[in-house]
Amino acid sequence: MNSSPHRIGLHLAKKTRDPIVAGLFYPATRSELADKIHSLIRSVPVGPGRSAALISPHGSLDYSGAVAAAAWNSVHPRNIGTLVVLSPSHRAYEQGIFLPESRVFSIPTADFNVDRPLLRELRHSTTNIIENDIPHLEDHGIEMQLLFAAHLCPEASLLPIIVSNMDAESLDSLFSNLHFMLGDRIASTLFVMSSNMAVESDETSCRAATSRFLQCVVERDLEGLSAARKEDHSFCGASIIAAYLRSNLSSAMDGRILAAPCSSPFTEIGDPVVGYGAVGFSR
Repeated sequence: MNSSPHRIGLHLAKKTRDPIVAGLFYPATRSELADKIHSLIRSVPVGPGRSAALISPHGSLDYSGAVAAAAWNSVHPRNIGTLVVLSPSHRAYEQGIFLPESRVFSIPTADFNVDRPLLRELRHSTTNIIENDIPHLEDHGIEMQLLFAAHLCPEASLLPIIVSNMDAESLDSLFSNLHFMLGDRIASTLFVMSSNMAVESDETSCRAATSRFLQCVVERDLEGLSAARKEDHSFCGASIIAAYLRSNLSSAMDGRILAAPCSSPFTEIGDPVVGYGAVGFSR
């Protein structure tokens, strides 16, 4: 494996994006990870069911695994053929919507084939969409969702999308193009928006800000979402979530808050407190 910083996690010959937070955010061995995910899935109630889209966190499994499990549990009993995972960039890249060059996204429990025909069609739809592995090699937001996808839909084809500093118009175009290009496949597609919630100095403020944000989501209060993003909070995937709510993909969908804890049980005094939220969207 090439040890260049921009090639960590990538098998060049196979064009495989290897895991980058295994052993840090979750167990690195197949058996331990499978046991952990199985335990998390069993620890939360099955949600209302048949979710077509999710908001799911990307903290470590110890911090937010139960929240992500609550989101993913709400998908049953749908059969998922295509998995579209959108995550914000956590680094200061140029503006862009980044699709991977890699053909496969690998985690200890599964290998997901990237839907190359869909990727190529989407890439050619606008100049804002860039095929570049580097953002995908340095971000964990999509990887953390695949841990649960391996349990629910290990054979699904994958379209991984990282969004960096994009305006609302560009994101609206992205969702409109996805809707058009997927066509009849929408019925077997799951959209996952990877996002953490508020980041505050104390638990009370974090829970309050996270609760306000999630209420805006399920009430489709786009002005409230915009206001939350302008305040001094994280809500790292807020622009993606808002674009989904504006899109035809969310038409007639009801959003349900499935879980909304925070990281305070795991943090020390003085550490930032991160909010987590699980939302399922279904008809």
